[in-house]
Amino acid sequence: MHQIAEQAGVGKATVSLALRDDPRLRPETRRRIQQVAAEMGYRTNATVANLMAQLRASRSSKYHAVIGLLNASPDREALSAGRHIREWIAGCDERADQLGYGLEPFWLHEPGVAPVRLAAALESHNIRGLIVTGLLDPTGAPNPFDVLWRRFSCVALGARPACPPLNYSTSDHFSTGLQAVQRLSERGHRRIGLVISPDFDAAVERRYSAGFWAAHESLPNCARIPAFAFDPFRETGFRGWFAEHQPDAILTLHEEVRTWLREIRIDRVTLAHLDHHDELRAWSGMRQNHTLSGAAAIDMLVGQLHRNETGAPDSPKATFVQSTWIDAGAPAQAGISSPMAESFPS
Repeated sequence: MHQIAEQAGVGKATVSLALRDDPRLRPETRRRIQQVAAEMGYRTNATVANLMAQLRASRSSKYHAVIGLLNASPDREALSAGRHIREWIAGCDERADQLGYGLEPFWLHEPGVAPVRLAAALESHNIRGLIVTGLLDPTGAPNPFDVLWRRFSCVALGARPACPPLNYSTSDHFSTGLQAVQRLSERGHRRIGLVISPDFDAAVERRYSAGFWAAHESLPNCARIPAFAFDPFRETGFRGWFAEHQPDAILTLHEEVRTWLREIRIDRVTLAHLDHHDELRAWSGMRQNHTLSGAAAIDMLVGQLHRNETGAPDSPKATFVQSTWIDAGAPAQAGISSPMAESFPS
């Protein structure tokens, strides 16, 4: 670094920032120093770089930047509405704090705030990166908001956004459905039914039902019972489905199923929830580790910030976080330090 600094006519600290592509330096300064380094044969030492990253992470947290938490839902209160969303944000907040960032919430549909004005407000808060939630409309975000995706580093949280095509972090819903069937099969169940809202399944590109049926392909001893399309007003239809197929275990996202079974006085069926949490002590199921999805989204975004990556990528990447099986009566908390996530190209 001393040699590069002498050649470029700058200080060693400036060289360090330039080689990390730090945005605190002007782009032309970074490029000039990087060119000097390349001409002198500089190559990054991965071991040293890793050590320095650990040293920086171990220092007391001081917010050197803010990450925007952008609620893209038409509902202003969406970030506090659901338990899984609150867990996502808790995971984001904890990991951002560990990495020296603060989180600041914004609403995409704030009345009277045009997209260009929102972008200016974000930049005035020293925000260069956005965690985006609530992009569930199949048609995507309106075109005027393209200014945000072009000017900021963005990662979507919770589901693959149709438009804009952003990198995203979410639960591995396919694996969740597949593992749940396998676990129930290991416990002796041979007639496993799926009760799920078609809208809920469609929101995750039918990965729950795909995993459910994929598991049956490797379990020839399990009966293939057709899924029941859940609707809170279809209790009579559920009774007919249950009487016809006689499942000995039911996988579902809907707690109403337990009430329906009680009303028809059925207590011999194992209930397994596809999004298990501590209030479901009487259920088995798959804990989706939403805090880990939030932490993974921050990791992805910080990487993009370090690489100065803005705009919607040509080939978006996904981080899928695996779920954890929970036996009835044995709640388990998931911390964001757990190495449960894998990244795959979308």
